[in-house]
Amino acid sequence: MPKISIIIPCYNVEKYLDKCMESILSQTLSDIEIICINDGSTDNSLDLLNKYASSDNRFTIINKKNEGVGIARNAGLKLAQGEYIYFVDPDDWLQNSGVLSKIYEKARSENLDILIFGGYSCRVTNGKEHITKGGYSLRYLPKKYLNKVFSYKDVKEDIFKFPSTTWTKLYKHEFLKKNNIQFQTIPVGQDQLPFFHAMITAERIAVLDECLYCYRKNRPNSAMTEKKRKSFSPIFVIEGIEELLVKLGKIDEYKDIFIDKYFAKATSWLGKFDKTLKADYYSAYIKMLEHLKKDYPDGWWKYFTPSIQDNYYTLKTKMMCAKLKYKILK
Repeated sequence: MPKISIIIPCYNVEKYLDKCMESILSQTLSDIEIICINDGSTDNSLDLLNKYASSDNRFTIINKKNEGVGIARNAGLKLAQGEYIYFVDPDDWLQNSGVLSKIYEKARSENLDILIFGGYSCRVTNGKEHITKGGYSLRYLPKKYLNKVFSYKDVKEDIFKFPSTTWTKLYKHEFLKKNNIQFQTIPVGQDQLPFFHAMITAERIAVLDECLYCYRKNRPNSAMTEKKRKSFSPIFVIEGIEELLVKLGKIDEYKDIFIDKYFAKATSWLGKFDKTLKADYYSAYIKMLEHLKKDYPDGWWKYFTPSIQDNYYTLKTKMMCAKLKYKILK
């Protein structure tokens, strides 16, 4: 059994694959498997993946039609044999050659379900790397979570202070299988459901307060730059998490926390949504709002009255007023 299965979904990333793969192949921890899912690439990504596989038997290549990152990652999970699971995006890279050894030893020594660590925000301009500690650096995480092992019972009010990104987590494989934790099959935000699912079920969680991953921020045509504000993903995330909580019998315990976070996100998207699709998104958004007001009436959203003409800042102001009114009248 490999110590870590690395799962990498790939779509039209020929320009970035070498840097990503070099950072993995240089790792001091060699007992790994590397599962690359070619998600219908139309460039030379598949040829590059096959080249790596031909010279290193730790590679497994899955070639499939384009269906999105969520389905690709789930396909990799089905094949994974490792003790731990780590997800890497093909346009990013590991910060140094000791990353996998460090996170594996930490997770194994403390028998963790999840190890959480930080990541850098990285921009590459004219061949030069500009690395900063962005929103993935754990700087907003309460210090009480450092240097200890904790469980889902300890983090309820702080769940969204942890980074939700897939690549800042090392997961015990058995934990993922036991809880059937998988990715949503949506264009953007596929990692929100598995993040939330893991954080409300894990018995042993720890934090490594270091930045070990480099996330490329300025890649043209990435999912975050192309599909954002053009998909209904925020609505689908709310639906997926609500369905999960009902299934687990935890809807009453977590309803206020998840609605506050993800409906606010859906509202922010409304203010910046693609104009040609905004009417359709608004229709689905209002349907969701009516559902929340009816089935979960004790929340700030019951005082919230958005309009399709509202811009981003108007919506933020209306949200702020609704939250204030709810706080005063509660």
